[in-house]
Amino acid sequence: MWARLKDRIIQLKTTSKLRTKRRKHQGEQLRMARRHINLLEAENAALHARLGPTKVAQHRYPAELIALAVFIVVQAGGSLRCAASTVAFVSNLLGWSYGRPSPTTVRDWVLRCGYQAILDTRQLAGHYAVIIDESIQIGKEKLLLMLGVRLSDQFCYCAPLTGREVEVLGLEVQASWTGVAIEEFIHRNLAERPAVKAAYFISDCGSSILCALRSLDVDWVSDCTHVMMNLVKNLFSKDAALSKLSAQLGQLRRQLTLAEWNGLLPATLRDKDRFLRLFTIVEWAQRMDAYWAKLPPAARRHVAFYRRAGGLLRRLTQVRDLVRLAAGILKTAGLSKHSQERWRQVTDTYRSNQQVLTHQARRFIKGMDAYFADHAALWDDHQQLLCCSDIVESTFGRYKNKGGMKAISADVLAIPLYNREMSVDFVKAALEKVSGQTVLEWQTQYVCHNRYGVRKRMDAELKSGGTDG
Repeated sequence: MWARLKDRIIQLKTTSKLRTKRRKHQGEQLRMARRHINLLEAENAALHARLGPTKVAQHRYPAELIALAVFIVVQAGGSLRCAASTVAFVSNLLGWSYGRPSPTTVRDWVLRCGYQAILDTRQLAGHYAVIIDESIQIGKEKLLLMLGVRLSDQFCYCAPLTGREVEVLGLEVQASWTGVAIEEFIHRNLAERPAVKAAYFISDCGSSILCALRSLDVDWVSDCTHVMMNLVKNLFSKDAALSKLSAQLGQLRRQLTLAEWNGLLPATLRDKDRFLRLFTIVEWAQRMDAYWAKLPPAARRHVAFYRRAGGLLRRLTQVRDLVRLAAGILKTAGLSKHSQERWRQVTDTYRSNQQVLTHQARRFIKGMDAYFADHAALWDDHQQLLCCSDIVESTFGRYKNKGGMKAISADVLAIPLYNREMSVDFVKAALEKVSGQTVLEWQTQYVCHNRYGVRKRMDAELKSGGTDG
């Protein structure tokens, strides 16, 4: 009896120990599961916070949708209505209860973000090369744009400038720009950015801009593209053979546009081509030379006229080649002692490869030699001079080709956003700091009336009967 009782006690103790170990193990598993649940809940909350809409003070729409709309208008080339519809679609896709904003609301977002981007450039510091130019006229409005390129001893520009490398230091729209007005514009915008030191200015030879820069007594670099353009115009603007060939090409386009051989046509001959259609004509003639052996007689009869202008094409080709050589150096390496040596080397090599160097080619080389010599004293002070303002022309083209109303208006505030990353934080800060009234005041002060605005106001007055009596 006692032995059985003792065995029973031993069994109970063993079972109790096993159950205690099992409970401890299960308790540890439960604690681990709870910790894992807590981690998952924290991660889920973080994801909800990240993916959920970011509220913007006094705005119905979240910063994510506003950033999307501004990106579509400014950097994706979409219209205001396209941006508004996309916002509504994405909102519905994410399960958010936001409707479609009006195009006017989207435009307001763009202008306020652009104004904030302008304000941000007031914190810039350092030495800058300043590029300034005014747009070609649209109606009676002209945009004056001033861009800055950061200069540093540790960085050397060896490629054409891109939008990411420039900052908008000022922009304003007026009916016309005089030297005094441009001088005041430069002085005011640089005064608003006291830590920005203008090392030198880059511009074309426009009389108003040159007058302002002389009055400010600053270093000036002539834009290399305009220098080359003016040299080409001086060489060929009165060339009778070029005028005749251009007329023949225009007639060819009219004859073959809808004909069987329209694939032989050159590109459109622009009336305001910077280089007098030099590149278009030479490239077309070279393409025809490459095709000539394979062209049937019927096609040859249409284009045979260009082969009678061999002397002209030789002159055009040599100047075209020299323009490319000069642009390849100046738009990448700028003006410097090194680039001057490179220009001399490539022109010497080009001379040696030509049987006869035309008079026009020799004059172009001489003109570019003078361009280098005119800036020699200036590059001694700055080592390397940026000398190309094509980035301004690209900016003008991007603004004017955006579609919609063909006028310069307060929409120019989109230009400072061209190189800006459209982040949620930036959009949120912009809409909370910049009010619609602030943008309206800027527009009233720095944007002139365009013909569409005047017509719209007149139509409104007629409808309201405000002019009666």
